[in-house]
This record gives sequence, structure tokens and C-alpha cells, in this order.
Amino acid sequence: MAAILYSISVEKRVWLNDEVFELICSCPPEFQFLAGQYVTITHHGEERDYTLLSPPGATALRFLIKQVAGGKLSGMLANLVPGSVLGMSRAKGYLIFRPTPRLVFFVATGVGIAPFVAMATGGLRGFTLLHGARTDSGFFYRQELAAAALHYIPCFSGDSVSCPDLPSLFRGYVTEYIKEHLQPGLYDFYLCGSVAMIRDMTHFLDQHSPGTRIYSEAFD
Repeated sequence: MAAILYSISVEKRVWLNDEVFELICSCPPEFQFLAGQYVTITHHGEERDYTLLSPPGATALRFLIKQVAGGKLSGMLANLVPGSVLGMSRAKGYLIFRPTPRLVFFVATGVGIAPFVAMATGGLRGFTLLHGARTDSGFFYRQELAAAALHYIPCFSGDSVSCPDLPSLFRGYVTEYIKEHLQPGLYDFYLCGSVAMIRDMTHFLDQHSPGTRIYSEAFD
């Protein structure tokens, strides 16, 4: 069990598609964190780690949550009313941006986009972002991310898509895009999402661009 240091209250829930929602909660005044970190949320004996979607200094804490079939905590969070109280740990994790002269790539699948939203809304610019999704509604916060990124590349692996606001759409997986387009060189890669994506991307980068720095965080 994680050490619970804070109590936060639910302020609002916004559904982004049929299975993913943003949960907005109060922020304790003494709580400190860095963009890209996560916390452990607890409620009625259940706990799970969620990345902070908010940038440091925000007056409210935002979380991007996927309601998982059979997931006890995500199911409860999907039905909480405003005013419900949750337990929260200190901020944890090392998927935080490190200033560098190298070209920076952020690569995410699904709700793994959360740490990069926190970085972008916190003022970070000049990165290339790849976001993989199976539905067009899965490209969360695409307008904000496209405005912050040097290059924003949504990678669609579903059957059909109708997103007129995605002129840079790539049909395929994020790993396929990198294999087709990445030139040899030294880069900093930040990976967040499925274990399979992180494994495949790391294997390719180790072979294709030795010396590239890779920082990752897997979502199960």
C-alpha cells in the first residue's frame, strides 16, 4: 500500500470518449510535483497509479483515466459525484523532461499521452510528438499538443478515421512511423504507453541509433 499523505475532493468529471474521462480534483496547497510524475490514488481500499495531467502550479489536479472492464478503482472513479474524497500519495516517477541540445521525441499510446500534456501545458516547446490511437476520439488534447509541438504526428491503427483537423495523420503504429522516418543520429526519446510499444521502440532505437537516450514509463 502506498503512503497516503493527502485528501483530495472530486470537482468534476468530463468524458472524452466512451471509455476515457478526465477527473478534476482539488489540489492541496502544500502538494508539489513535476510535469510527468504520477501519484497513487486510493478509494475504499482500492489503489492505482495515475499520471498528473496538470502542470506544476495548477490550482486543480487533472487525471486522464481509462475505465477498464473489471477495473475496480476506475469503475468507482467513473461514477463518483462531486465532493467525493480520495486519498493521494506524494508525487513519484522519473519521466520528467531533461533539457538537452538533442532533438526530443515524445511517443505515447492511448492515455499514455498524459505526461506530455502536463509538459506541454506547462510551457515546454520544440519537441516532436507521436500519439498512437485506435479510434479518432483517442487523440486526446490534439489541438493543444499540436500548438506546442514542433511536429505533432497522430498515428492511427484502427479501421477508419474522420478527423479533418489531423492533416499530419499517419496510418499505422508509432513504431512503424519511427522505423520509416527516423534518420540515424542521437536523440532523446520519452516513451509512455503499452509495454509492447516500449519494448519494440527500445529495441529498434538501440539498433538504429546507438547512444540515443530513452526514458520510459509503461501503462499496463
